[in-house]
Amino acid sequence: MSLGKRSICVWLPRLPVNRYGRSGVPVDSCLFAVTAEEKNAVRLISLNHHARRLGLRVGMTLADARAAAPELTTMPEDALRDEALLKALQRWTVKFTPWSACTGGDKLNLNITGCAHLFGGEHAMGKYIVQELTDLQIEARLGIADTKGAAQAAAQFGNDRITIIQPGETRTSLASYPIDALFTDEKIIFELKRLGIKRIGDLYTLKSADLARRFGFGLLRSYEKLLGVASDPVTPQIAKPSFAARMSFPEPIGLRDDVNEALNRLTGQVCKRLIEHGFGTRGLQLTALRADKEIRHIEIGLSRVTQDAKPILGQFSLKLDKLDAGDGIDMLRLAAINVEPFKPIQKRFAEAEKQDALDELIATLGNHLGFDRVLRWAPVSSLMPLRSFRFVEAARHTRSDHWHVNRLRPLTLYDFEPITIIAQGRPPKEFLWRRVRYTAQRTRGPERIAPEWWRPHEGGELRDYWRVDTSQGPRLWLSTKPAQKPAMWDIAGVFP
Repeated sequence: MSLGKRSICVWLPRLPVNRYGRSGVPVDSCLFAVTAEEKNAVRLISLNHHARRLGLRVGMTLADARAAAPELTTMPEDALRDEALLKALQRWTVKFTPWSACTGGDKLNLNITGCAHLFGGEHAMGKYIVQELTDLQIEARLGIADTKGAAQAAAQFGNDRITIIQPGETRTSLASYPIDALFTDEKIIFELKRLGIKRIGDLYTLKSADLARRFGFGLLRSYEKLLGVASDPVTPQIAKPSFAARMSFPEPIGLRDDVNEALNRLTGQVCKRLIEHGFGTRGLQLTALRADKEIRHIEIGLSRVTQDAKPILGQFSLKLDKLDAGDGIDMLRLAAINVEPFKPIQKRFAEAEKQDALDELIATLGNHLGFDRVLRWAPVSSLMPLRSFRFVEAARHTRSDHWHVNRLRPLTLYDFEPITIIAQGRPPKEFLWRRVRYTAQRTRGPERIAPEWWRPHEGGELRDYWRVDTSQGPRLWLSTKPAQKPAMWDIAGVFP
């Protein structure tokens, strides 16, 4: 067992293709490639073995590939799903070492110092990793070396599926590797090749100062990290907790009672994990894998971050009728897709915050209409009547229990609807509004409100406001401009 630091690089050269294969796409029985838009063209970014044997290569445009192989089957890249799979594999590597990290979009780096003997040595450990990934339908190549950079070079440019650079032999072993093993800027690699430096060993005779002067410190740092002169540790990426649970069934299910029972168990597991980690959720997604390999999704949202299963099950119960089970469901998966730190609020002694009827109503309306369409009022610091409030998304903003108002304000505001004056006065003694005749019985005012001088671009005029109790019953809020001649009166609001 070596006492020095040792690293493993797991290179996944065909991760996008493997992910499609895991999802049921027959990638091994046809010419298959994954495409993405690069450099103003749709290009191949990952190929299966059949396509590579035919001469297709990564970076080729789809048009050229179609010309060479009309029967080529392609699927678009899904970078988010590829990244999610890579992170899931990084969490999986914890069984080998606690020090692991993702590098780029297709590599896993593991610090296996002091761990290899637990698996019978480095080669046995490497074989075990490759076999486990093969069982997961993922193709992998491994490199084992003293440094992270050397392990990456061995994985990508080594002759074998598992390439091991023995301790202390990094410099000798890397001499024959292509200059691309530096994994530095493409322009620098191109310039090195143009000058005839095509192997790592070609750099051994050059001085570091000359390399830095000619190509910059970026190349020098990559070169020193590759050989172990400069430190390049594997910085462990602590995997975020996964708030999801799944249940597979020995036989497909389709009855509502069976789905409800499975959902109850899954919800309990997800909520337990949320409580353990101090998180809550605002939204969840239920995924159903049917017997015909079709996938169906149901998503719900909640008006408040919660760890309680009751509101979750309540919202799902309103949507389960839309779940098409087809010939039966083989697997159900429940995942919290909108997770936030949970901060319970104590309403009464020793009692944590619970969802009330209003929160349940907001969640129900939001799941049917869209949460962006369920709004509530929120106070704004302004004396101007029409600027003293704003509409906010009800699920994202808690209601304000302390809406401070210095003056009595009407419950309903109008954008200054004009009235027809029948009997003059200040305010008018008799007037017509919306074809109804009103007589002033009691008046209070005026209350003068000036525009906010610090908001010159938002407009507003100096106005006087009067509260008018009419003989007909309504209590109105009348407004006029004091400088206006003759005076014009408007309805600004109605009191309850």
